[in-house]
Amino acid sequence: MKRWLVDHDGDLERLARDVRAWIPHAADSPLYALLATRLADDPDMLRVLARVPGSPPLNILFAAVQMTVTADDALGAWYGSRVSAPRAPDQEAYEAFRGFVLAHEERLEEIGRTHRTQTNEMRRCAVLMPAIAEAIRREGWDGPVHAIEAGAAAGLLLGLDALAYRYGATRLGEGPIEVAADLRGGLAVPSRVPRFATRTGLDLAPVDVDDPDAVAWLEALVWPEHQDRRARLRDAVALRRSLEVRMVAGDAAATLPRVAEELPDGPIVLWHSIALYQLDDDALDAFDAAVEEVAARRPLVRVAFEPALGGNADVRIGLRPRDVAPVATAHAHGAWIDAPRGIVPG
Repeated sequence: MKRWLVDHDGDLERLARDVRAWIPHAADSPLYALLATRLADDPDMLRVLARVPGSPPLNILFAAVQMTVTADDALGAWYGSRVSAPRAPDQEAYEAFRGFVLAHEERLEEIGRTHRTQTNEMRRCAVLMPAIAEAIRREGWDGPVHAIEAGAAAGLLLGLDALAYRYGATRLGEGPIEVAADLRGGLAVPSRVPRFATRTGLDLAPVDVDDPDAVAWLEALVWPEHQDRRARLRDAVALRRSLEVRMVAGDAAATLPRVAEELPDGPIVLWHSIALYQLDDDALDAFDAAVEEVAARRPLVRVAFEPALGGNADVRIGLRPRDVAPVATAHAHGAWIDAPRGIVPG
């Protein structure tokens, strides 16, 4: 699992290597892939990026730009003309981006210091749902489960049981939002969507869906070309406001045991998606230990959907995901699932 360096101590060469390693993860955004490719060879821009403490710093810088840019800026004009009528980005795009960043360094650095990468992509539920259903099937549980998401941001994915799903010609679940994923390999979808008794989100800094500025930051984290993701995000925020969700602030390794102790009787499904990759090994060890502590006291399963090599992500089921083999590989934003051995029986 890739760890994104936060403090580069002025080592721009090392930072440039990290930027190049990030590029495969932007395969769905020709604009961001081009900007990152050019930025990796631009010392002035690398110096700006080195002052962004969050992880991954490129995600935060790009989102900070989206938060700041207006239609009157050269970059804003470029966004407006190209995103509405997409075409391959070129050097003009990078020059507009570079000029904007260098002209607004202080503002962008302020945003970078005070914000975190907290992407809530609802289509990831199309990957998580079959894996969660399989984890429940393996335990033989029948009935609602307590849902806990680590790194939940705004807790949008805790509406997983309130969505409709489409996998090819198969549709299941009911809800105001339909998420779809292409099936590759041997995946067979479950017969029904899992049901949740309670929903709890753990995050260092939970996002308040009733705060317009906080929601604007979630939108800024969506890549410019992805208008469908932006529309889905807005629908998901509306759904989240209608659901009963408890959000708990703090380090998940510390809050998980307390939250689990406070829940009514019943099994727990814990998951995280493209979130814990931001932690170093010590923090991951602490979280793994907290999971095992809870699992020793009450029924609990864990599903991890985290980045893998090549820009995609692995799905793993286990109390310590790093110690088990993936059951599937999936597109990081949930566009497809590849499970050659199958993770859910037909």
